[in-house]
Amino acid sequence: MRRILISLIFVLIIIIFFLDRKNFNEYEISGKTMGSIDYNIKYISYEKKILKTDLDSILIEFNKTFSTYIPNSEISIINNSIGKSNVSKEFGELFSISKLIHLQTDGMFDPTVGPLVNKWGFGPQSIETIPTKNEIDQIMQFVGFDKIIFENGYINKKFKESYIDFSSVAKGYAVDIIHSYIQSKNIFNSYVEIGGEVRVSGKNKNQKNWVLGIREPRFDDKIDLSAIVSLSNMALATSGNYLNNYYVDDSLYFHTINPKTGYPAYTNMLSASVFSETCLVADAYATAFMAMDFNESKKILESSNNLLGYFIYLEKGEIKSYISDKLKPNITINRK
Repeated sequence: MRRILISLIFVLIIIIFFLDRKNFNEYEISGKTMGSIDYNIKYISYEKKILKTDLDSILIEFNKTFSTYIPNSEISIINNSIGKSNVSKEFGELFSISKLIHLQTDGMFDPTVGPLVNKWGFGPQSIETIPTKNEIDQIMQFVGFDKIIFENGYINKKFKESYIDFSSVAKGYAVDIIHSYIQSKNIFNSYVEIGGEVRVSGKNKNQKNWVLGIREPRFDDKIDLSAIVSLSNMALATSGNYLNNYYVDDSLYFHTINPKTGYPAYTNMLSASVFSETCLVADAYATAFMAMDFNESKKILESSNNLLGYFIYLEKGEIKSYISDKLKPNITINRK
């Protein structure tokens, strides 16, 4: 009799579970942030718990902290200062994590290269002639994390000319902030994407992993998928030189700046897709890897316990790809 009762309870639990699952809905919210960057949020819930106005208000506050295009943003005020400045918790967190990744990538990830990015024409204004060596040398005096110190809630700049620009990781960090907000609403199945950087948790509405596409590196406007990945509880960020480049005097220049030389990075990396627990970390390493060559990037990737990668690179004129072993069961390469 006891066994029968236990079996009935077990069956009842299963029935309740599956009836309960039918009450789940997928809610989707989309919009724009950081100027013209698209965002797309999906979450699975019994009821609508998050409004578009909730997300927009978070992203507006984010811009008030990190946008270099807003004159009175926190980062703009810091960039126009010298000496000590009290900073917000979010600013301090982003600076600290960036400094750690700066050290782990031997200085190849460096958010102080903003003036160089602008000088090479990858900022708000384009250029007609490339900068001179003297101009680059002048800027390099103020580039580097060693010129800026963060401790006890304060940023201390040695030179007013030193400039912080988190645009290379802003999308990834914003993804993490929105993800945390969704989790605070007791929602644990979600998809957060801002400008192509993504973080997913749990399962989709079909109780399967979330499926994401990775763009193929192309120098035209056509979008093809290089690979498809199936993910749960992981973030993905992709960086590629094909996304921002220009010609001057028949020479092609790419937007990734080598912080050690002050010049655009010449590398055999075409695209770096990095997977990690947080989108900020994935975004930062993807940026750094595009300033390095394939072998250097692979070495750092394989020495880390919390990073996976899918690289597309050139070797003797031939396009090749590399996939971390732990990622292989979850990725499908589009064969042509």
